[in-house]
Amino acid sequence: MFGVNDMRKQNQLGQWQPTKAARRASLLLFILSAAFITAGTYGWLMGDWNLESLRPIAAEVYEARRVARSFEQPITGTVDLFGEGRGTVPIALLSLIMNNAIVIIILGITFLVNAIMLRIQSWERMKDFMCVQPALIFFLLFVYYPVIDLVRISFTDMRMLVPDPQEFIGFKNYEWLFLKSGWNRFSESLLITARYTFWELFITLVGGLLLALLFNRMNKTFNAMRAVVFMPKYIAVATSAVVFIWILHGNHGILNYVLSLFGIKGPNWLVQADTALMGILILTTWRVVGYAMMIYLSAMQGIPKDYYEAAEIDGADSVQRFRFITLPMLAPTTLFLFVTTFIASMKVFQSVDVMTGGGPGTATNVLVQWIYNLSFRDFRAARSAAVSVIFFIILLITTAATMRWSNRSVSYDS
Repeated sequence: MFGVNDMRKQNQLGQWQPTKAARRASLLLFILSAAFITAGTYGWLMGDWNLESLRPIAAEVYEARRVARSFEQPITGTVDLFGEGRGTVPIALLSLIMNNAIVIIILGITFLVNAIMLRIQSWERMKDFMCVQPALIFFLLFVYYPVIDLVRISFTDMRMLVPDPQEFIGFKNYEWLFLKSGWNRFSESLLITARYTFWELFITLVGGLLLALLFNRMNKTFNAMRAVVFMPKYIAVATSAVVFIWILHGNHGILNYVLSLFGIKGPNWLVQADTALMGILILTTWRVVGYAMMIYLSAMQGIPKDYYEAAEIDGADSVQRFRFITLPMLAPTTLFLFVTTFIASMKVFQSVDVMTGGGPGTATNVLVQWIYNLSFRDFRAARSAAVSVIFFIILLITTAATMRWSNRSVSYDS
């Protein structure tokens, strides 16, 4: 579009100045950005935000959509934006803008940023910046915007089965969550999630470390055994959950049959409230312990052998070498496993949904399962969004606190 020499024009003081072509392109991008941002914001305020002053126009669009669906025809007709025929636009175009408002706004912001960059830097740097723009747009559209929109929904009365535009109701969903009936269910679900998280952390860190010590042998036999232990990590959670439903069956399950060989009568794992969470943890153990073992093994292989040789010369036995060399050197690995396992276990859903659905009663009703049930069983999307926002804040605070503590307490010398 522009030559490199043209884009690097220098003024008399040696400072870089944009060429005439760059200024023209920048002006065009400014105009496009203003048009896209204005149109996208208008559609967003009229659609998602349901702005009161724009409701009459939005009502015409919704009615045109309803008629088009009824007769299976394209949307037709026009609407006046400002009255008295001063801003007549096709309803189909306005409906398209409402449906894609966020995409239009993001494109407008992209045009604006590029227009500014053309004015302040050379073409070489612009090429680098343009290469990362698709990734930035992807994250804005599919990562950051959903989080922002989740907060917006939490202040509305949005319901899954109500087609009418949602109304803004302020903090009523948060009042229900903290001051009314929602608090008992939230605290119960948070406690169940905390229990599950504690046991998964314990199984991952302790079980993974013990297996790593056991399989820390570099030969073909142990390689095969490590592969067998690690393999469950790559089996789909839903598939594993279906298999374990049969393994944990009270009358016909393999686990209870094995227990009966030793004279032990096994419970109906997933039906009894006091054993349902333990049944899910059995599946969790089978899936995660091999992964933790491999992470610890890779870290152990990176510890310099000189440390162990010096300690052995000084008379340290195997327990002392493990306590004073292996454990401290594995601290960064332990932190990594702690943080990733904590976040994953707090968000556990698939195994619970397939195996128990949160039951029996509320025995396994972890937070994500409750959020799902609020949206797709109770059809209260706004309440589900409010719980999700609080859950996000809890995860953010605990993860940040853990990382801050680790910066002071964990040694990265290895």
